[in-house]
Amino acid sequence: MVVYVKLRVKPLGKDIVKEYVVLVNGGAHSPEPVLVVDEVIAEELGFTIRGKGEAVEASIADSVRRVYLVRDAIEIRLVDEGKEISKIKAHLVIHPGLEEPLITDTTIDSLGIQVISFSKGLWRHINDPPNKVRRSAKTL
Repeated sequence: MVVYVKLRVKPLGKDIVKEYVVLVNGGAHSPEPVLVVDEVIAEELGFTIRGKGEAVEASIADSVRRVYLVRDAIEIRLVDEGKEISKIKAHLVIHPGLEEPLITDTTIDSLGIQVISFSKGLWRHINDPPNKVRRSAKTL
């Protein structure tokens, strides 16, 4: 089990809102909040690698990959139990071939997510009472 959360994603300046269950990846680092998606999700949100994105090199555990960064592209809302808990603006990273969408350490902190147990899929929000424990969102 790992921690997954549900995000409501709205591209800035567009009339699109999509919900995705994403991996909370504390091992992925970014200097600013980002949502990392594959080309299919990027297209659902109205973005392509040939659009406004810039090619950048991303260091991934065992290699360096070319990804596409679209700056200041989206608003992300953290959703649990049908309620929006927090929201931030973020960059979109399009990672061709990515297996599942994910958020990075800075995004996790900016949304107020505090992982209690990665192996049990447990987390809480920074504004939750101390005894509140949330469970990983269900993936498809």
